Amino acid sequence: MTLTETFVAQRDAGRPGPWQVLAGGDRTAGSVIFGEARLPARSSGPGLHVHSREDEATYVISGVLTFVVGDRRFEAGSGELVWLPREVPHTFANLGDEPVWALGVATPAGLEGMFEEQAAYFDGLEGPPDPERIREIGDRYGVRALGPPLDVP
Repeated sequence: MTLTETFVAQRDAGRPGPWQVLAGGDRTAGSVIFGEARLPARSSGPGLHVHSREDEATYVISGVLTFVVGDRRFEAGSGELVWLPREVPHTFANLGDEPVWALGVATPAGLEGMFEEQAAYFDGLEGPPDPERIREIGDRYGVRALGPPLDVP
């Protein structure tokens, strides 16, 4: 299941999408954004991408996420923190049989605008998403798409 399919399925089931902003710059004086991700078993995350403006960290609360950060590929399980520095390409996916719940932090704040725009786009979507439209949204926030998401078996 791709991240887009996960978002649409969760929305259609009356639940928020896989990524939810818990507190953005409006609540942190612009210094940080906090969010959570809930990915079902065997679901992809975002395509390989790089941030030019913010550093990120992901703390896995439950489940196991597979990450690619730079040239490293590895798994992070419950209780592990992964640092995702700006200008370093990265992606992640839930390749396992259990759902994943993770906390995400990005600093400085501002990335929440991208998530809001993406959610609005997916909410109005009829048919498959336009990759160029998703790329345009990311570009406005300094997030550059570099490649596809991890393959999910």
